[in-house]
Amino acid sequence: MDNKKKYVLVIMLLPWLTVPFIGKKALKRFSLTSLFVGLLFGVQSVYANKKGWWRVYTQLFPNVMGEVPFIIGPFFVGAIWILKFTFGKFLRSTLLNLGVDFFHIFVFVRWLQRMGIASLIRLKDYQALILFSANAAIMYGFQWLIDKKVNPEKTKSLIKRILS
Repeated sequence: MDNKKKYVLVIMLLPWLTVPFIGKKALKRFSLTSLFVGLLFGVQSVYANKKGWWRVYTQLFPNVMGEVPFIIGPFFVGAIWILKFTFGKFLRSTLLNLGVDFFHIFVFVRWLQRMGIASLIRLKDYQALILFSANAAIMYGFQWLIDKKVNPEKTKSLIKRILS
């Protein structure tokens, strides 16, 4: 296994070491939303590969899209952590997601480019930020719908969530 694949393997597995600290209740509550947004990002990745928006050059698994280790690693676990700390506080969620997205685009993707693992091609940085921010909004809205369905008496109105 070459060094690039080792880096991708570490990127995929390292977030899973934090799962025991999430808590059983939060893991159960937010896993469905994280899975949904991961699948959404997978669909977006198929489209992005066809349009040449970005490319992942290092495939960890043969015949599997290069984005999969990133989706099942930092994306899935990170979404649960973000929801755990920010759900119910829309402004906090938006600001944290923007911070994470900025880090992802301007630090992490730059590092991946230098390592020859992945790069943005036709998608500009600000366009990637808009795409990831839209995914974050979809994630928050999907979790809000789940909470509304599971505990209809506990959910606040969207306006109260935004202002809290």
